[in-house]
This record gives sequence, C-alpha cells and structure tokens, in this order.
Amino acid sequence: MRLLIICDRPNPPGYIPRVRYLCNYFVQKGYSVTLLTEGAEIADFISPDVELLTFDYLSDSTGLWTKAEWLTKTLINLVTDRKGRVFFAKACKSLGDREYDAVLCSSTFHSFPLTTAAMIARKKQLPLYVDLRDIVEQTPPDSDNIFRHRLPLSLGKLVARYFKKIHIGRRNKALRLAKAVFSVSKWHTDYLKRYNPNVYTVYNGFDEAVFESLHLMSDKFVLSYFGELTDMCLRYPLIFFEAVRNILSSNRIDVNCLEIRWFVDTNSKKTIEKVAAEFGIERVMSYKKFVFAADLVEKMNESSILLIFSNKPYVLDYHGIMTTKFFEYLGTGRPILITPDNDDELSMTAKSISCGLVSSDTADIEAFIMDKYNEWQAAKYITSTLTAEDRDRFSRRQGADLMEKIISASAI
Repeated sequence: MRLLIICDRPNPPGYIPRVRYLCNYFVQKGYSVTLLTEGAEIADFISPDVELLTFDYLSDSTGLWTKAEWLTKTLINLVTDRKGRVFFAKACKSLGDREYDAVLCSSTFHSFPLTTAAMIARKKQLPLYVDLRDIVEQTPPDSDNIFRHRLPLSLGKLVARYFKKIHIGRRNKALRLAKAVFSVSKWHTDYLKRYNPNVYTVYNGFDEAVFESLHLMSDKFVLSYFGELTDMCLRYPLIFFEAVRNILSSNRIDVNCLEIRWFVDTNSKKTIEKVAAEFGIERVMSYKKFVFAADLVEKMNESSILLIFSNKPYVLDYHGIMTTKFFEYLGTGRPILITPDNDDELSMTAKSISCGLVSSDTADIEAFIMDKYNEWQAAKYITSTLTAEDRDRFSRRQGADLMEKIISASAI
C-alpha cells in the first residue's frame, strides 16, 4: 500500500516522535511511505526507506527580519490560507503523477498542513485520514501558545482569539472530508465527533523500541523533570516546591543525597531558578540540557521519581492534556509523581495503573517522597509498582496497529 504522510514542521528536541514512529512503523509493515513536511531536520530521525519531501516557508535568517517575516506571513494567513496553498502548489509539483492509496495528515493547533492535505486528497481522489495531536479548544481562548513568537499582551490576546477562530473553521472543513480522525485523548475524541463521527483515541504512547526499564542503582536520590516549564498555568510546580521546602526545613532528608534534576531549555531554567529561590530550595536543584534517545532513557532510569506538572488548579479551559512524557515515563517503569491532581483523564489513567502518586496535597507528596527515599536508602534503587501488562498497553504500537487497521481498509 502506498501512503502519503503530511505533517507540520518537526522541531527540536523531539522532531514529532509520533510522526517519526508512524513513518517507521508503516515501512516495517511493507507500505511505501512518502513524508511531506516543512524543513529537512527530521531526515536523521526516520527510516531511510521513507521518501522525504521538504519545503521551507520561512527563511533561515535570524534577528529582527525573522520576526518581521513571521508576523507578515502570519497576518496574511488571517485573511487567506496562503501557507496551505503555497505548500499545495509545491507538493503537486514534487509529487507529480505519483500514485497513492491514502493520505494521512498529522497536525497540531494550526490548520496547516491539514488544508494542504485536504486539497491533495481531493485532487488525487484519495481517502483522507487525520491525526490531531493538539487542538485549539484544549487551551484557554486567549492563550497565545499556538504562536511561534509571542505578540504584545493586548494585541496578542486579540489576534489569538481571531486567529484561533479562523484555524478552527479551516480545520473543521477538512475534518468533514476525512474518512477517519485520530486524536490523543478521550476528551479530544468526544469533542471532535461533532465534526466527524469516525474519531478514534490514539494515545501518544511510548516507543517500545526506545523506552525500557533498566535496573540502574544511583548514589543519589534523584527526582527528575524533562521538558519545558515556562507557562505556570499549563504546568504548575508550586505544590511540589512547597512539599520539598517542608521536607528540607524539617531535616528529613540528607541534602547531600538529594538532587532535583531539570532537563529543560534556557527559558525554563530561568523560570525554575526564580521560583526555587523564592522557596529557598535552590541548593538541591541542578540543570541539564535536553537529552535524546538512549541518553534520555538512561537519565530517566537513573531517577528515583519522575515529575509531571499538570495545569494550575481551578484554571478553566484546559482539556485532554495527556503529555507524551507520561507515556515515556511508563516505558521506563520509574515511579511517577503528578501534581496537581485535577481529576482529569491524566489523573484517572495514572491512578488506574498504580504507577506512582497523583495529588494536590503537600502532605501526600511529602509522604510519597519520603517513602521512596527510605526505599532508596536501603537499596540505592526503587522498585517499579507498574505491571508489565499495564505498561505494554500504552506502547505506541497499540495505537499504530489501530490506525493501520483502519487505513488499510481503504485499499480493500
């Protein structure tokens, strides 16, 4: 079967793991796969058996010109789907008379490249399958995190609301043309069924070929966080910081044995340093660069507890946030601490599989940390409470098998 996969620009550090996995998975299944995307950075992360076609929409220049070019083209896209049409024209030229059996488009908040995929599917008379990794409605109406660059506050909120409305309209038009839609949580699935009845939940999952449980002993009691932490509403660490302060102030842990590692970007580091200083716990913090693949798995396995911060309690309009890090943590089998507990899908999923603790209560968090600390003191290692069966059902293969079953039916 010949499959054309289209996705938005794969940016570092992850280069869209979900799309990379799907490309490699379909190749292993015997499909002929072409990936059409923006930017060529993903080339080193996918199978050489995948045909890669890339285009650039923004120049590689830096500084003021880059922001001016981005702003100009963003504003043009408020009026017309220029980016979608430009890519459609370039794609038609590159694809030529190639024949395919189906088009699979994976996208996020923006309607690009979904509009391009819909135009290609219509032109070549192919079934369209849509994979939505994020949607605008999962975040508050005035949140501007869909933009590559932030706009000034008042202007940013106004443009964000209008731009979201435009993208939602374009997206929904394409969704109605799709033979099936996949998305990343049950909330997303239920929400999108108003635009297409054939919607399926495919969690981000973990790559079973990469993430594994390693029995690594450590000479320190290590709590680790991997990812970004700049928006305190989206990721709220203050309850955790308070619990750490309480533990340190009561001298229940030897500070020479405790290390809280942050594998984050520069802006996140600045945010964490500022808040940690306010809580007086900066002496147990250490900051690392992003790590990849085998190094990432090793650093996760070295950790006694892995950290996830969900959105700030009582902040409305966050929905279906099932972070990829949760599934990757499951792949390593390390204990997971999720805070706050928002009684959402992430919370309920974690509680159902006994993978650690989900809580908004500082006393609960302190008790959990101390319990794991005492276990570490005795053995320099903490045993996983996650069963193999629960772990395996969240591998990426589970979701990919479902997608392949549905897409392959179009060839029958």
